[in-house]
Amino acid sequence: MSSLAAILHYRGAKISGSDITESDQTRMLEKLGIKVYIPHNRRNIKSADFIIINSAISKRNPEFLEAKKRGIRILQREQVLALIEKNFATRIAVAGTHGKSTTTAMIYAILAEAGLEPTVHNGAVMYKKTNGTHDKEPTNFILGSDKYFLTEACEFKRNFLALNPTIAVVTNVDADHLDCYKDIDDIKETFGKFAAKASVLVKNPNCKNSSGLSGREKTLNFADIDIKLQIPGAHNIENAKAAAAVGQVLGISEAVINKALFEFKGIGRRFEKIKVIENCDIIADYAHHPTEIKTTIQTADSLYKRFLVLFQPHTYTRTLALFDSFVEVLGGCNSVLFKTYAAREKPISGGTARDLASAIGCKYLPTGRALQKFINGSAQNYDAIILTGAGDMLKYLS
Repeated sequence: MSSLAAILHYRGAKISGSDITESDQTRMLEKLGIKVYIPHNRRNIKSADFIIINSAISKRNPEFLEAKKRGIRILQREQVLALIEKNFATRIAVAGTHGKSTTTAMIYAILAEAGLEPTVHNGAVMYKKTNGTHDKEPTNFILGSDKYFLTEACEFKRNFLALNPTIAVVTNVDADHLDCYKDIDDIKETFGKFAAKASVLVKNPNCKNSSGLSGREKTLNFADIDIKLQIPGAHNIENAKAAAAVGQVLGISEAVINKALFEFKGIGRRFEKIKVIENCDIIADYAHHPTEIKTTIQTADSLYKRFLVLFQPHTYTRTLALFDSFVEVLGGCNSVLFKTYAAREKPISGGTARDLASAIGCKYLPTGRALQKFINGSAQNYDAIILTGAGDMLKYLS
């Protein structure tokens, strides 16, 4: 939502918005001159011609209810993204259960190195490249020319079906968002519809759930080239091969592709070292699905002798639906659980972080203060503490 707001702002729209709490994203928007209200309140939309909401917004939200009452037009985030997308000749959409934010950023790096100046809408922070140099300030949007549009495509509630990409990428297909999909077959069918909308599909040959997907005109596998990266993790080689395949489709040379990927700095909260305490690296990682956490553990195992995974579950429905898988993955390493990030949900018995900690037999931290105290008191015992999850854990670190 924040990157969408920024793009609309720079394209001439008068934008304001609201959120539950202040964050790096709201501060970024305020620096751009966009008014941000904290928290949601019906008075926030008094001068709005229309409002844009994402799929996580409750129908009981005061601004949503006020807009309905006053007859203000309400648009979904994906509808507006599709309207923006129409203005570009080449439209690249990156979907997948895991790795889509990183792959989107890698594709940007390749296009920027090739001088193609794409406009980019991503769900994670990355680094803009200007005159061959990476900017110090991270951003989740890039303003470029009107020829190339690159976006992360979210499968939650089938949102990505609003898009009409010329090139679609599917990094992988896995069981997730089971609060809005019936099962893995439902997920595969929906990804199939997304893939079929694109003229060209780039898919992962190593993902069995992607095997039946095809583009409208052409279907390609990830690039089969040797890639060297400075960022850790075998999964990032897969992401890089997906990005490289897009570069090949666009006629970009292998030399340019390899240079861009080797210089790639990574993105925010993807095995990102944020501080050091008592010689212990504090790592922020967005992993919030068992498959992602397993990958994070494998990466940590290749870098550190003594590490701890401190996990914050993201939503009760996901925890409940994938409970046994979470237990299996987290039970195989040193782990601690932090209170659930509820997002849009109310607690579900059996699907809380406390329930998960009990099943694993590990420590549970119920408050931000307990989190701070635990990290500061335990850092000396580890080479790394890895904060995993898509929630708000980082705001509690002083």
